[in-house]
Amino acid sequence: MKTTNFVIALLLFATALTAKAAPLLNGLALEQQFNKDQYIAAVYSERLASDASSLLDNNTPRSLEVRIVADRLSARRFRNQWMEGIAINNPGNTLTSQAENMVTFANLFKGRLVAGDRLRIDFAADTGTTSISLNDIMLGMIEDREFFNTLLRAWIGPVPPSTDFRDDLMSAGEVTSGLLATYEALQPGADRVAQVASMVDQQEAQQEQEQQAAAQPAKPKAESAQIAAASPQPSLAANIPPPTLAAISAPAIEKPAPARPELKPETAAAQATSQPASQPKPLKPTTTRPGAPVDDEDLEEEEEAPLTADMILARQIYHSMLLRHTFKHIRYPKRAQERGQEGSVRLNVTIDSRGNVTNVNTLQESRYSSLNREALEAVERAGPYPATPSQLKLDEYKFSVPITFRLPD
Repeated sequence: MKTTNFVIALLLFATALTAKAAPLLNGLALEQQFNKDQYIAAVYSERLASDASSLLDNNTPRSLEVRIVADRLSARRFRNQWMEGIAINNPGNTLTSQAENMVTFANLFKGRLVAGDRLRIDFAADTGTTSISLNDIMLGMIEDREFFNTLLRAWIGPVPPSTDFRDDLMSAGEVTSGLLATYEALQPGADRVAQVASMVDQQEAQQEQEQQAAAQPAKPKAESAQIAAASPQPSLAANIPPPTLAAISAPAIEKPAPARPELKPETAAAQATSQPASQPKPLKPTTTRPGAPVDDEDLEEEEEAPLTADMILARQIYHSMLLRHTFKHIRYPKRAQERGQEGSVRLNVTIDSRGNVTNVNTLQESRYSSLNREALEAVERAGPYPATPSQLKLDEYKFSVPITFRLPD
C-alpha cells in the first residue's frame, strides 16, 4: 500500500511539474497598418507578468507567436519591421554580440506569409536555445541565451510599435475574449503546411548541393556557367544559410532630455520641447493616410544582396540615427497637453540617398488629429535627414517612426 501511494505521489508530482512548465498566454496584441489588421502577436511565459523585467527573465521558458491575419504579408517587410524594433530597443553591445544571430534569423524570411500562418519562437531556459518554426515546421535554431530577449525587447522595450501593443502583451493573462477567439481560429490549411515543408526540404537540398560543390575542385568558367543555368532556383519562404561572423560597434539610441520638468513622457518618442509651435506648412513629400493601398513594392519581393552582419548593423545604426534626428523635432501640442490627450502615431518615411524626404505614409494614427498632424510636421521639420551610408548602396531608404505622446502620471 505504501509503495502504491509513493508511486501515485511521484506521478502527481511529475504532472505538477509538467503543468508548471507549460507556457501560459501572457498577452495578445493586434498589429494594424493602414487601418487593416496584419497579425496578432502573442507572448507566452511559465509565469504571468505585467512588467518587462519579469518577461525578460532568462531563467523562464517563454515563447513568442505571430498569427497572420492579412491575406498576404511580405515576409521581408515583416522582418524589417522587427529588425527596426530590435535596433531601437537594444543597447549597442547587444546588437554587436548578436550580429551573426540576426543574420541567421533575418534570412529565415522570404516570399510571403499568408493568412493563418503561425510563426513560433520558443526559448528553452535549460539550454538557452531559441527555436523558430513556421506552421510547426522547424526553420532553425539559435544557440545563444541572449538572443530571445533581443527579439522580445522589440515588442516590450521602451519604444514598442505602440504603447497599446506593449501593454496588451504585458497584460498578465487578461486578454480580450474577442481577440483570443480570432487568434485561436487562425490556423494554416493542410496544403499550406505541405507547401512550407516542401520549401524547407528544397532549401536543405540546395544547401547540400552547395556544400558538395564547394568541396569539389574548381571547374572552368564556361562549364560552371552551364551547370548554374541548369540548376533550379526555388522560391522559398524559409532560408537558413550558415551564419557569418562580423561585428562593428553600434551605439544604443539616446533619449533626448525633456525640456520642461513637468513633462516627462515615458519614451524617447514622446519627448516634447519648450519651443513654441511653428506655423503649419504644407508637406513637401507625398503623404498617405491610413486606408491607402500599400505599394506593390511592399508586397512583392525584390532581389537584394545577401545579408551580412556588417550590413544589418549598419542599417540598425543608421535607423537609430534617423530616429534620434526625428525625436529632436517633436513638439507636444500645447492644446493636446491642456486637454490631456495622449496617443501613438507610426509613420513610414522614405528618403533618398541624400536624406531628402520623398514620401510619408501614416501606418497608425492616434484618435487625436493634432497629434497626427504634429507627427507629420515633425518629419517635415527633420528633413533633410543624414545621408544614406555608402555601404548600404541604396538609392532610397524606408524606415518607420513610432511616436508616443504621453503625459506624466
